[in-house]
Amino acid sequence: MARLMIFTWQEPGVCDMRTMTHAINAHVRAHDVYHSWFEECDGVITRRVVANPASLTLAAVPLGMTTASDWQAHVTSTPSPFAWGCFRFGVVQHAGSFTCFASIDHVCLDGSLIAMLCDHMQREYRAVLDGAAPSRALIRASYLDYCAAQRQRTAALTLSDPVVAAWLDVLHANGGRLPRSPLPLGEVPVRSLAEHVHVELLDAAAADRFDAVCVATGVRGIGGVLACAALAEHALLGTHRYDVITPTTTRKTADHFTMSGWCVGVVPISLDLTGASFHDLALAAQRCFDERRPLADVPIERVFELARDVPTIDHGGAGGVMVSYMDTSLPPFTPQIGRTWDAVEGRVFINAGLAGQVALWVVRTPRGLHVTAAYPATNTARAAIATYLETFRNACRSVA
Repeated sequence: MARLMIFTWQEPGVCDMRTMTHAINAHVRAHDVYHSWFEECDGVITRRVVANPASLTLAAVPLGMTTASDWQAHVTSTPSPFAWGCFRFGVVQHAGSFTCFASIDHVCLDGSLIAMLCDHMQREYRAVLDGAAPSRALIRASYLDYCAAQRQRTAALTLSDPVVAAWLDVLHANGGRLPRSPLPLGEVPVRSLAEHVHVELLDAAAADRFDAVCVATGVRGIGGVLACAALAEHALLGTHRYDVITPTTTRKTADHFTMSGWCVGVVPISLDLTGASFHDLALAAQRCFDERRPLADVPIERVFELARDVPTIDHGGAGGVMVSYMDTSLPPFTPQIGRTWDAVEGRVFINAGLAGQVALWVVRTPRGLHVTAAYPATNTARAAIATYLETFRNACRSVA
């Protein structure tokens, strides 16, 4: 849906390129997710590993005067994981300030770490620029160790393991596959060009009221958001069942939140909409998320591997649906990192990727509640998503 995680922040004055190069190199050397890459030949995938990460040295390349379209082309042409260097960092110098940017393949980074990585690189740059000792932000965990442990744990799974059996129940309840969007999307090939749209659901004051209702109901933000998403679907289509997947972090310890990498699993949500109010749906959504949270620790790809010979499981097909929720006031974010992110005008951008499905990223920030939607680039999907997002916004406003 979006191959690259692209984020920017602002700095005053003229960039000291030597110091910025130091800060970027320190970042790349510290996180071992950058120290390997993959090669594929005749269907065989080989992982290559940098033997001495301290030897990694990125050098600044001047690009001269740049237009917006040139900048976009440079950022979005960041290599894929099938070449070393599926990440780019850079600076756009303006008259009295400069914009720092990072473009990192999603395989190396999930959304929960963006503000923290920005904070680390910014502090490293400013510390050296001010003549202080480098900040040397501690990376207390290895992503390669995390992956090896996950692989060892999931390699031992069988179809009879309870968590795999639970996943199979979810798949069978959805026709042998992950939940699909009931919205009309038109003719959607599996590899379909994606479009994105960004919408404000609630301003800051309304978002505070929404949070208060969730607390009074006995749920967290995700329970309230999923309830509104379900109510919107029911209002539009008259459906009596709501099925969706929602991503969540698979980091288990505080140390894991110091390392960059892809640490995400998905939780399947199933809700009965018959005669349900917001209160009932929010409680049911929160309960379903909490009870099924262990399913996220088993990659759905591994479930499909184990079920490759099960004839009732559909391993392909377009039209899936996902709702992601993130609250930037909660861990792994901290008040300090949140204040820094706002102070430097931190922003996240999503590049146009491939999507045979519908995805909603709902984010709670001090500025309010916002959603970015990705969907297939068809006229039918475009119209359906516009109507759905308006209905979703009305549901959130009604609660607020």
